[in-house]
Amino acid sequence: MKSPDRRAQILAAAARLFEQRRFDEVLMEDIAKAARVAKGTLYSHFSDKEELYFDVVFGAICRLNAQLVQEAAEATDPADQLRGMIHAIVAFFADNRVFFRLMAAEDARSATGRSDHRRRWTRQRHEQTHAIAEVLEAGAEAGVFRIRHANMQAEILRGMVRSVLMSPAEGLGVDERVDIILKSFLEGVHNPSTSP
Repeated sequence: MKSPDRRAQILAAAARLFEQRRFDEVLMEDIAKAARVAKGTLYSHFSDKEELYFDVVFGAICRLNAQLVQEAAEATDPADQLRGMIHAIVAFFADNRVFFRLMAAEDARSATGRSDHRRRWTRQRHEQTHAIAEVLEAGAEAGVFRIRHANMQAEILRGMVRSVLMSPAEGLGVDERVDIILKSFLEGVHNPSTSP
């Protein structure tokens, strides 16, 4: 009998294994053992390893994307919305390093992937970028941001977040990392007092 708790147990065990090893190095037997279930139980929930892998990845990005939409809805000021969204992304991945590694790997593969899973991944990624772009556009309309290419600038911001998450934390908490990202994105590194 299928159970949501058993499914969650399998997904958690699979996420840990996919973090430690490449996709092709993880066997369904390994996942069953790590989840403490019979191999037949594994197959009663997932038809194959690819379906299981993508359920791990999609579950994470869908939760994160829902959180971004919620952050945007809870604030009225575009600067607060943007801060909330970036904070949500950094906090999510700080607490869930396994998903950061999996999603970074999928970002690299999605450009060449042709499967339904890869297309679905690309759509989810675009949803995240689109949510950020909408906040940037609203900020531009309100005169808070200077935005010319919202989608491209949302991708740049997303890339900055990824770079910060890949860098050693050096004792920096989530708030400090968010401050660095937003200051660099919104103000840049140019010191106007040194201009001729």
